[in-house]
Amino acid sequence: MIKPASSESFQRRKCHRRSRSFRANPIDPSTICLRRRFALMATVSRKIISASTIWISAIAAFLLFANSVVGFTKPQKKSAASGQEMPPALLLAGAPFVTDDPEPPAPGGWEINVPFILERTPGTTDMNAPLFDLNYGLPGIQLKLAVPVKIVHEDSSGTVAGIGDMLIGVKWRFFNSKKSQLQLAISPQLLVPSGDHARGLGEGRTAFVLPLAAQKTWDKWTLYGNVGFWWRTAAETHNYFYASAVLEREINERLTLGAELFGNPPTEPGGHSDVAFNVGGSWKLRQHVNVLFTGGRGIVGNKTAIAYIGLQFLTK
Repeated sequence: MIKPASSESFQRRKCHRRSRSFRANPIDPSTICLRRRFALMATVSRKIISASTIWISAIAAFLLFANSVVGFTKPQKKSAASGQEMPPALLLAGAPFVTDDPEPPAPGGWEINVPFILERTPGTTDMNAPLFDLNYGLPGIQLKLAVPVKIVHEDSSGTVAGIGDMLIGVKWRFFNSKKSQLQLAISPQLLVPSGDHARGLGEGRTAFVLPLAAQKTWDKWTLYGNVGFWWRTAAETHNYFYASAVLEREINERLTLGAELFGNPPTEPGGHSDVAFNVGGSWKLRQHVNVLFTGGRGIVGNKTAIAYIGLQFLTK
């Protein structure tokens, strides 16, 4: 008499048949490829979510800090500044440092920087929240457009906000030696008075700046600097020279750190010379996205405090 098979032995034979069936009919290669694509998409999504979380947390911390400095006030007309402010081009020059390097983006590629910048001088808090810094690369050439969304707080009169003065420019790298790792460029730029001067959001008149940029690289170190001259047409301003320099080191494939020193003579009648420093760098989130950050303050003249945090997007 044949005994009926137990449920356990039946399940073993069923699994054995599935195993033989799998060996006889392997998974279609297109199915394997599809599964790999889904796995890759899931990995990329997790990285993007992680990067976004870091970015949102950084911006939130920055805004909380800015709010603690500025406070909540109703928009009012801005009174005359109580002290000499940092020249606008210095805040818009490089990313993330004040000093601009001579290297343009790759030909046909975009470099888009979206930072939040805070400058605190005695009696005044000035923020670019954010700054839209658009740069396009041609062979040896960089085209630039910077448009700030400004928030200005006067301790004595309140807070105003709006579009600030735009900066339009072109950078020409006229010397690039791969042997000596030396680069030289000039970068004429025009300050367009798009900000409302009556509300303290702009200079009210056009201005022009002509900086010379130089850079030397060796091993993991990079030294670059600027010497420039500002022509200003607004009332109660001076034309002046300025200078700045940055020393950077590549820590690893993702992190670069640097220190900066910059200064200028008086920019307004009755003003004084200023010297300040910055420390910061860049952290590579993924192939074409970097986090940029700096912080510093004045050491001669006004004790200006500066903070910069933003994202940089590259297309090449």
